[in-house]
Amino acid sequence: MDLEIKEYLSRIGICRITELDTALTESYGKEEGERHIERLTELFDRSEERMLYGTGETEYLRRQGELVDYLNQSLKMSLLAASFYDRVFFRRVMEYLLESERFLEGDLFDIGCGNGILTCFLALRCPDLSVTGLELSRNAVTVAEELAGSLQLGNVRFFVSGVSGQRQCDTLFSSRTVHENIKWRALCEEARMAPLSEKEQIKRHRKYARELAALVKPQGHLVSVERFEDDSAYAGLVCALERAGFCPVKGTDMQFSCKNGDETAAFRAMVFERTRG
Repeated sequence: MDLEIKEYLSRIGICRITELDTALTESYGKEEGERHIERLTELFDRSEERMLYGTGETEYLRRQGELVDYLNQSLKMSLLAASFYDRVFFRRVMEYLLESERFLEGDLFDIGCGNGILTCFLALRCPDLSVTGLELSRNAVTVAEELAGSLQLGNVRFFVSGVSGQRQCDTLFSSRTVHENIKWRALCEEARMAPLSEKEQIKRHRKYARELAALVKPQGHLVSVERFEDDSAYAGLVCALERAGFCPVKGTDMQFSCKNGDETAAFRAMVFERTRG
């Protein structure tokens, strides 16, 4: 299992990068690399400011749109960024997907698929699946299509699309999408609030849980991998999914932590079956 994952990541160009700035200057040359570093620094600062102080009426999931588009301006840039920020995360998720392979069947949607690295892994591993990647960023979709082309995959396609209005699928894969789609206050406001009650946590996740349920056929499955540091917040998501018609599949819950850029992040993974509408 581990060898298969390593071979895939190596094949597409994911490598160990300890300093993104150094990788940019080595890949693009000093002058162009420094321009990328300057622009990325500006976009990261703006993104952090938006999450800290909010952006008025701007939807949470679009607050980092400029940064996402810049990091996915080309397959080369996207793979460099993914190597730095997500190399270990991808490995952990791929391990989980292989362990959960019995739940992957029929039409599979990967929502918030980003640059398509996990989407293409699923398509490559399961050639009988019809895999669809959905992503808001046009740049990311273009990169994902180029990656799929380089792997000569005929069972995967990508669309610029959100969650709403899609047809139903047999398997829904959702990785790091919850926090971008639930209603969050600015982080400075969150810090001043008392911890949310279980009822409030469920309410916070309710709308998105219903949107996910609407995408999955009866007896279909949701494979969920989300970043959660707070157990009560994750319990709120699970309860909201249960109320939306999902049932957790026994024995599929997994916790892991890994380096996420310069930070260490905690993640929770679980498979759910849609048992009712």
